[in-house]
Amino acid sequence: MVYRHLLAEEFKWYILPLFLIVVLSCLQNNKNRSFPWGTPFPFNKTLFGELIYVAACSFLFHGGDLSAYFREVRKRVGDVFFLGPLFAGSNASSCICVLNPNDQIAIARKEKDLQWKVNLPDTVTAIHGERNMQNFPTGKRHAAIRKKFSSVLSPRSLESFTLVIVEYFQKMWNDLDQKDEEVKIQHAIRETQLLLMCKLLYGMNNDTKEEKKIIKQFAQDFELTSKALFSPGTSNQAFKDGLEAKKRIAKILDEKFDSIFEKRIRITKNDRVKKKEIGSAMEQIVESLIESGCSSKDEAYEDAKGNLYLLLEASHATTMEVTSSMIYFLNCPDNKTALVRAREESSSFEPTYENLKSFTYGNACIEESMRLSPISGQVGYYIPPGKSFTLKKKTITGPIVVIFDSSNYYEDEEVFDDSTKFKPERWLFEGQEVSKFARSIFHPFGFGRHICLGFPLAKLVMNANLYCFVKNKNRIVIFNESKVKISPGIFPHKGVCDGFIGKVVTKC
Repeated sequence: MVYRHLLAEEFKWYILPLFLIVVLSCLQNNKNRSFPWGTPFPFNKTLFGELIYVAACSFLFHGGDLSAYFREVRKRVGDVFFLGPLFAGSNASSCICVLNPNDQIAIARKEKDLQWKVNLPDTVTAIHGERNMQNFPTGKRHAAIRKKFSSVLSPRSLESFTLVIVEYFQKMWNDLDQKDEEVKIQHAIRETQLLLMCKLLYGMNNDTKEEKKIIKQFAQDFELTSKALFSPGTSNQAFKDGLEAKKRIAKILDEKFDSIFEKRIRITKNDRVKKKEIGSAMEQIVESLIESGCSSKDEAYEDAKGNLYLLLEASHATTMEVTSSMIYFLNCPDNKTALVRAREESSSFEPTYENLKSFTYGNACIEESMRLSPISGQVGYYIPPGKSFTLKKKTITGPIVVIFDSSNYYEDEEVFDDSTKFKPERWLFEGQEVSKFARSIFHPFGFGRHICLGFPLAKLVMNANLYCFVKNKNRIVIFNESKVKISPGIFPHKGVCDGFIGKVVTKC
């Protein structure tokens, strides 16, 4: 006992100097920044240190929810703060997090001048491809890609896609109704959306033995690419498997694209006849390329081809996550009134593009699902050297990564009443609508000119899937509430766990 007492007394002589060293180091560290640090010294100095700190805080105090961690940092140090190398990603630069929507908008207005691009991990860039439009700074090349895809995402084109979308989802839910057993509903949605997107984007009908084999291989390969996107680096086996899978998918799709392009070039040269009817997205983009004067496989051609592949990967995976969460929320016993209301509205219209676009309560369900189970909690943008902007009367100079985080507000009781509850009505003008501030922080598809390329198609698909589910007034999903829950992750930020195991039934 005496020994332990003496040791404790001696330790007091060490703790004070150690404490002073840490304080002085923090002061010196913050002196080099115009705003406070979100991650305290010494954790912010190394990637490993910051990873340990953020993981420990997230899991020990916030159940693994990174948005809750960011909310705690905001309330502790303010809505602008610096982060360490973990959040800077592959860019060897400092990193600043901006949470206030007014500050975000002020910076976004200078997006073109700042020539920013999305700050993606090396693994994502390698799998999605260097030609991913998110990798391009705001400018002519970036704008050219959006222009090429504008016809695909036009109301006329989406109207032509709607009948196909509804047909696929009606069949899916009817088939699930017939199964007298539990299934992984999320997997069924993903499988259907892959078939659907192969049809809409590449004109693949899945009606021949060869195409069935190809799409089955796609499903397996996309599982591998999903694991590779956020694997720990590019040297592990998961990433290598995913990269090889991406190459297999791209080889088949590139050959289809090249074949259609070469065929259309021949027709245009020989007959001077241009195709007028709306075909697959691939056919529309090929037409757009030829009309703009493209006659060879130049940079614009390769950009268009690469981003169509990206649209296929994103459109069947991320949309599936949101839809799965929405079906989960609507079938929770506490949300029975929401399901009834969605059913009532669906009975008042036919599923045309314009009607689905105006599916008021359906849109509210989608927004509420994306609030409670967002695909991404924050988006980072890299600003190159030589560019600068003013933030709260202070000048921030590139190179720097600027993170716009929104999801830290999504379950903040000061922003959303009953923030953890599924209440689609909050998005409607019925006395419970969200505040102006709450709307200003809600950016589920990204920000500015780098907003998700295919979000009009994504919203159409989600509305159509919901319509097909609720059109049958007696259809429900039965699942084990103690096991099936919304769980935090990396990407998606939150989603239904374990494939959403449940049984689809029609109660008379």
